[in-house]
Amino acid sequence: QYGGKEVLDRAIPAVLERPSAAREVLFDVKEAEVLAREKTSSKLLCRCPHPAISCVGRRVGSSSVFAFCVAASPESPDGSAFDCLVFAASSEQESEEIVGRIGEG
Repeated sequence: QYGGKEVLDRAIPAVLERPSAAREVLFDVKEAEVLAREKTSSKLLCRCPHPAISCVGRRVGSSSVFAFCVAASPESPDGSAFDCLVFAASSEQESEEIVGRIGEG
């Protein structure tokens, strides 16, 4: 419902509690968008233009887990629906670098 950074500490655990199969992904943080592709098949899992990303950050107490909120429907008049995409990097340093690159966009 809200896309500000303050929601990440609640949104990340909520997403992680949902049953879903973990997938290895490759991130490509471009100048205008963020792409996530499945590592094994190169299938595009998400394409998020930087203007649609409302916040990015890491979870308090879990330094390798990070997330970003993206407008679920950027063309909606109030822009009040957001998806929280949650990922785990292989290290704290990698997580910090990805968050920093997304935040620069």
